[in-house]
Amino acid sequence: MPSSVLVRVVFGVLVLATSAAFVVAQRLKRSTPIIEGVAYYRYFSPTCGCSKNRANIYFTLRDTARVTATVVNSAGDDVHTLVNDRRLHSGRHHYVWNGRTDLGTLAPNGDYRLRVTLRDQARSVTATRVLVLDTKPPRPHILAVTPPEILPGAPGPIGRARVRYRGNSNPRPLVQVYRTDLPKPKEVTFFNGRRGRKIVYWDGMIGGRPAPDGVYAITITTYDHAGNAGSFPRRLPPRRSEAEPGSGVEVRYLTVSGSLDPVAAGSVARFQIGPVPRRLRWSLGPIGPGRALGRGTGSGRQLSVRVPSSAPTGLYLLRVVAAGHRATQPVVVQGAHKGSVLVVLPTIAWQGGNPVDDDADGFPNTLTGGEAVNTARPFAHGLPPAGLKERVDPLLRFLSRERVPYELTTDLALAQNRGPGLKGHTGVLFPGDETWLTNKLDLALRDYVEGGGRVASFGTDAFRRGVGLAGNQLINPTAPERVNVFGEQTADVRIQQAPMVVNQPDTLGLFAGVNGGLLGDFDQFEQSQRLVGGTQILSSAGRDPQHPAFIAYRLGKGIVVRTGTPEWAPSMAGNIEVTDVTRRIWSLLSR
Repeated sequence: MPSSVLVRVVFGVLVLATSAAFVVAQRLKRSTPIIEGVAYYRYFSPTCGCSKNRANIYFTLRDTARVTATVVNSAGDDVHTLVNDRRLHSGRHHYVWNGRTDLGTLAPNGDYRLRVTLRDQARSVTATRVLVLDTKPPRPHILAVTPPEILPGAPGPIGRARVRYRGNSNPRPLVQVYRTDLPKPKEVTFFNGRRGRKIVYWDGMIGGRPAPDGVYAITITTYDHAGNAGSFPRRLPPRRSEAEPGSGVEVRYLTVSGSLDPVAAGSVARFQIGPVPRRLRWSLGPIGPGRALGRGTGSGRQLSVRVPSSAPTGLYLLRVVAAGHRATQPVVVQGAHKGSVLVVLPTIAWQGGNPVDDDADGFPNTLTGGEAVNTARPFAHGLPPAGLKERVDPLLRFLSRERVPYELTTDLALAQNRGPGLKGHTGVLFPGDETWLTNKLDLALRDYVEGGGRVASFGTDAFRRGVGLAGNQLINPTAPERVNVFGEQTADVRIQQAPMVVNQPDTLGLFAGVNGGLLGDFDQFEQSQRLVGGTQILSSAGRDPQHPAFIAYRLGKGIVVRTGTPEWAPSMAGNIEVTDVTRRIWSLLSR
């Protein structure tokens, strides 16, 4: 074989051997993993404020090398550099990603992976394991809370609230209970639901004791795999504006309810007992101390009480006792003797301020809060309505002591055209705060006065708000107007306790018996700021002669009297002159 050919053959063999060796070396390199043991929890949320707000990333190097490790998005683009061209020893390494890019901005939600590059080997690998960045909170929803009223400790469904919800149940949800018939919602208890269950129960207990009688909103917070928390409602503490029917519960131990319309003496008044049938004792008697008209026992959910035929006209209280609990209900009684004056009780205001939850949304329905209210609700906590004992009862007791006949009704009965109306009476007396009246009744009252009727109001902040009436619901309460139905503008003033100063002239003679022109001792006044054109002041008193609190004026052919302080009725018990002026007001209404 020629030597030149031999050289070429040998050279070719060497080239093939070198290439083969290179290929084998590269295959060996690529068949050897760059990293091993890649590990991180699959989900995290930089905004959760929890233990999952960072991603702990682990990987193991087989050999010491210069390494760059980055987090890449689903498109393969670098998002965050964990380590850049640094010599790392073989073994396990740990880095933390806070969810932000290299520019410091929060990375968008999505899938991410770990990429490791060995600089000195010009090799890189992207881990197959996905890291999910998720900052979107879950949106749980309470579907129903049943029953809407519970009796803690009672057997059966009535003894606990069953809360059915939609949302994650693993991890276990957090259930919080807020009492809402307070000045501000207050968290009273919390507990965790069961993993894997979409129903939780509240047994009506707080700190191992039965919850107080009241209105409660139930909230639920669920958690996703990334640690994000989401609540229903979305903001806590819960707010009335975000409440939904069926997401709350009332705790009631004993309730009694019935019509507030006048009951004729000798007839039967009927009441409903709740929240469960009861064996009970009852008595019907005066608001304050005094002899009961009747007593008895009963059982079940209905109670019938016969009012004695000899019962005088007045406001009474039905008191019910069962299983150690007490509840009351006002009872309006019309006796046999009727006078020329119509006394109107403020039952619209009583129910308007009654903190009872009508729609089971976990918040009380009140006219004060702008909600619709039912007219035959039990009074909250089994107590008489606000203002009854302090303002209304003293005046009715005065009439009872004076033994004067009168006809008794309520503003609600007037608005519904049930019972006696305004016409045919020489005067109308309002012993309480007439906070709301229907527009129709407002107009009828104004017409009554301008036509020659006489009205005396012993309440304050009265006749300035409207309310609608739809069946047994009071709806669409309005904000207070600047002037009341008679065209008078008033303003509240609070000063150091002092008597009213009687102004002259006293055309009506209401203050004829006042010694020295000083009347009572008061620190709260509702001063008259302006009267409608055409009115004539007849009698007045107060601290400011230009803006009297007590005022009587002619409007059209009639007269309006306003006592101008919420302290008038309470002061009657200890002030003879205040009582004497009240007597003169009654005489004015009666003639």
